[in-house]
Amino acid sequence: MMETVKVGIKTQKVLVFGDTHMPTRTDSIPASFYEQIKQTQYNLALVTGDLVREQAMRAALPPLPKCYIVKGNMDYGHDYRFHEQLQIEGLNVLLLHGTQLRPRGGIKQFHEILCRVGADIGIHGHTHKPTIDLYEGKLMINPGTISGATGGWRGRDDASFVELEISSSDVRVILYNTDWHLVKKSELLFHKRNGDMFRSE
Repeated sequence: MMETVKVGIKTQKVLVFGDTHMPTRTDSIPASFYEQIKQTQYNLALVTGDLVREQAMRAALPPLPKCYIVKGNMDYGHDYRFHEQLQIEGLNVLLLHGTQLRPRGGIKQFHEILCRVGADIGIHGHTHKPTIDLYEGKLMINPGTISGATGGWRGRDDASFVELEISSSDVRVILYNTDWHLVKKSELLFHKRNGDMFRSE
């Protein structure tokens, strides 16, 4: 049985990121991301794992709010849990790294997991590619890699992270994505109705 952590504030501003791979593959995030996070007041942060070393990750980011961190396949020696389940306002959120999803990043298997544990929103990482999927009443979010980490030191891919604004049973998903030159921001709004998640127009 998963533990449910209840966070009771009227409107939640949530930072979602992961796959930093610091300091083994990189030691920084895009300057534009640093400034955005620094200037925003978040209520909590959800971290999808593969930090590698938490101290190195925290050194590369502005001060963070209360963090829920899950264990990734590269987080050796850490005692993070493999999942966290939180009730945030009217929405139940499951956080995991995603190593167990087959195929890699597979939404059908993730959907089955979300149904089994009664979650409305699933957040995972592992693929380093940002995605926002609405599938059979469940919302699945991958924030990508906030550091643009690739397979080797100093390799660099697109970097991304997500902000959630949760109020009652509504959630605004804001994705920030950059090729290290231009930052693209996209927003989608979803709401829960009769037990399922829907896209709001």
